[in-house]
Amino acid sequence: MTDERSGPPGSPADLASQLRSAADRIMAGWTAAAGTGTAGPPSLPGLPTMPATMSAGQLEALLEDLAARRAQVQALKTQLEGFDEQLGTLEASVRPFLEWLRTWADLEKTMGEFWRSPSAGPAL
Repeated sequence: MTDERSGPPGSPADLASQLRSAADRIMAGWTAAAGTGTAGPPSLPGLPTMPATMSAGQLEALLEDLAARRAQVQALKTQLEGFDEQLGTLEASVRPFLEWLRTWADLEKTMGEFWRSPSAGPAL
C-alpha cells in the first residue's frame, strides 16, 4: 500500500499547506458543531459576576426604584393639590348658601312668633 505521493517529505511549504488545510477542516467542524456561520474558536464561558459588580448593579436598581417612587409621589402630590383647590372652590361656593339659609331660618322663626296668637303662650 504505497501512495503515489510516497517518498521523501516535501518542502516546508508543502508541510505548512497541509497543516493549514487540517486546521481549516478542524475549524469548519467546530463552526458546524456550534451552529454559527462564522469561523473561529469556540467561545469560552464567561467569568462569574464579581461581588462589587453585583453590589453596584443592586445599588443602581435601588436608585432607579427610588427615583420611580419619588416620581409617583410627585404626581400624587400634584393631583392632591388640584383636588384641594377644587374642594376650596366648592367650600367658597357653598358658604354663601349657608349664610342665606341661616338668615331665612331666622326670618321664619321671627315670622312664626309674629303670627302666633297671644293666647297660645310663648314658643319653646
